[in-house]
Amino acid sequence: MPRDRENKTLTIQLEAGDKERLEAIALKFGFTWGDRPNISALLKEIAKESILTVNWADTPPVDNPQRVAINGAIALIQEGLSKLLRLI
Repeated sequence: MPRDRENKTLTIQLEAGDKERLEAIALKFGFTWGDRPNISALLKEIAKESILTVNWADTPPVDNPQRVAINGAIALIQEGLSKLLRLI
């Protein structure tokens, strides 16, 4: 029985090691064909924006004052929750 959907073929050129990195990402997100990583499924989800990618060049540096403050607040909240759990 023929498939109703239209399949397209895309050929890409990758630098050395890129295929392995893409396979690792596909495995990380659970995109497999049997027990093998499925790069095509990964790329389809990226195209549909089901998986968001990050441009690390646009992210604030680790020592950004806002990030440091947020990390400090998170640590205080975690400490408070740990103390609360011990009391319960």
